[in-house]
Amino acid sequence: MRPPRPSAPLAVSFLALFVALGGASWAAIHLPPNSVGNAQLQNFSVGNAKLKPFSVGAGKIIPGAVGATQVNSSQVQLRVTSSCPVGAIQSLSAAGNVTCTPALPGEYGTQPQSATLAGTQTQIAAVSLPATPTGSSYLAFGNAQVTEVEGTGPQSVDVSCTMSVAGGSGTEGEFDSNLGGANAAAASGTIPLVLPVSIAGSPQTVAIDCTHIANPASPPPSITVTATIHAIQTAVDDDK
Repeated sequence: MRPPRPSAPLAVSFLALFVALGGASWAAIHLPPNSVGNAQLQNFSVGNAKLKPFSVGAGKIIPGAVGATQVNSSQVQLRVTSSCPVGAIQSLSAAGNVTCTPALPGEYGTQPQSATLAGTQTQIAAVSLPATPTGSSYLAFGNAQVTEVEGTGPQSVDVSCTMSVAGGSGTEGEFDSNLGGANAAAASGTIPLVLPVSIAGSPQTVAIDCTHIANPASPPPSITVTATIHAIQTAVDDDK
C-alpha cells in the first residue's frame, strides 16, 4: 500500500524549518563581496564582542570622526581652550579650561658649580629660596654630573648625591661604575634629583651634597661633580 503523501501545509512547514536552520549559513557563504554596508547594519549591531583586539586603528577612523563628545573627559586631556593675557597659567582642567594667576612664578637657580670629592660629604651647589611669613612652596630640580678618572688600579666606585633643605628631608641618587682592568679608565654619568620644598618664615637654602665610596686597597680615583639647582615657585600663601 502506498504511504500517504504529505499535505501541502506540512510541506510548507518543512521548507520553512529548513530555511530557518540553514539559511543564515547559506547567506554567509554566498554573500557577494562588499554587499553588506551601512544600510544593512542595524545601529549598535557591531559591538566590542565582534571586534578583534587592535582591529580598529588610525587607518579605520575617518579624520574628525572622534571629538570631544566621543571621549571620556575624565581620562583624556582636552585641548586648551584659552590663554592668560596677563601672568601665567596656574592650573588646567580636564576640559581644557585654564585658571590664570596675575604674577609669574618665581624662579631661582645656580650656575654650574664644581667640586672634587675627597671621601667626605662635600657641598657642590646651593641656592637660597625666599619665603613669605605664612609660607611658600617650590619644586626644586637638581642635576649632578659625575666625572671619574682611574687612579693607579682597578676600582669599583659609588658616588652618592643628596639634595635637601638644611635640617629637613631630602632626595638621593647614586652613580656606580668600575674603573680599570677590563673596564674603561674613565667614566661619567648624571644623577637627577627632584625635591618639593615648603618654606615659611625665613629663607632656606637648598643644597646638593655628594660623597663617594671606593675600595681603600688602592689609591682613590679622581672624582669631580658639577651640579646645578633650579627651583620654581609653585604656590604663595599671602593670607595674614
